[in-house]
Amino acid sequence: MNMKQAGIKKIQRFLYLLYRMDGRSINLADEARNLGFTVRTLQRDINELDSAGFPVCNNLPGEYTLVEGFSFNKLSLSAQDEALLNLMGQLADTMGENWLTSYQHLRSRTVRPEGKSAYFIKMPRMWHSINQQMLEAAETAILKKQYINLQYRRANRKTWWCNHLRPLIIALFDGFWYLVCLNDSNGYMKFSLTKILQILPQKETFKPTAIHSLLQKEPNIWFDEKPTQPIELEISAEAAPYFKEVEFFPHQQIKKEEKGKIILSCRANNPMQVLPQLKRWLPHIRVIKPKTLQQQLNDELRAYLKERP
Repeated sequence: MNMKQAGIKKIQRFLYLLYRMDGRSINLADEARNLGFTVRTLQRDINELDSAGFPVCNNLPGEYTLVEGFSFNKLSLSAQDEALLNLMGQLADTMGENWLTSYQHLRSRTVRPEGKSAYFIKMPRMWHSINQQMLEAAETAILKKQYINLQYRRANRKTWWCNHLRPLIIALFDGFWYLVCLNDSNGYMKFSLTKILQILPQKETFKPTAIHSLLQKEPNIWFDEKPTQPIELEISAEAAPYFKEVEFFPHQQIKKEEKGKIILSCRANNPMQVLPQLKRWLPHIRVIKPKTLQQQLNDELRAYLKERP
């Protein structure tokens, strides 16, 4: 067993001992037989936990517990803390069984069984789980800044290889997880994690590329490297209050307001950054400029209506 494996085994023993001592006494000889280690090894583990600040109590020879009144299950959380945990749970659910299991273990150790939250957070439910090996390969390549070759399944079920990519980040947009990369032309490419078939890391590495500030400005995954174009929209009086509270479009700003209606501006470099929201807010929204965007919206709506009886 190498040092890394030994370290992992030691951490696993620490976690196991803390779990077993939470609210009960343990006998080191019994635990040693269960785990397949010597009593001396577990005694060293107990001493290290005690030195690290965990309130270990030795009531009888060879028996240990956590001091009375201390319990991982009795940690006090505010309503906001629990709401954040709920959000973490919804995100973990989209990442697959391993993440969900880790979350459930974390929650069981931090929230009392009788604890309730005043908050409810709803995330879109994913029907396809993410391949954990693929997720780990993507994460490793991002952290090590390694170029990757990637095999992907398109919407038409055909597969293709995309080579020499710089993986930048794993991002969540609208309930979907994406691997965001740069190609050799410095163009952004976004791959749904559920459709990635293979990730092959390369020995070649790349220099860090800032991405967080860009993602914070974008309301959806449809951003790219092209210059943004100005857009002007008219919002009805009925819908105006919502646009005063939430940013639905990239770089959204209210230009003026009259008789309850508002005129707002935004900027986009891809029509798909705004078209889904335009359709969502019909009939309470109208494109003032550019006319080409309004024409594209009209064409798509006509095509939709033509296909329906």
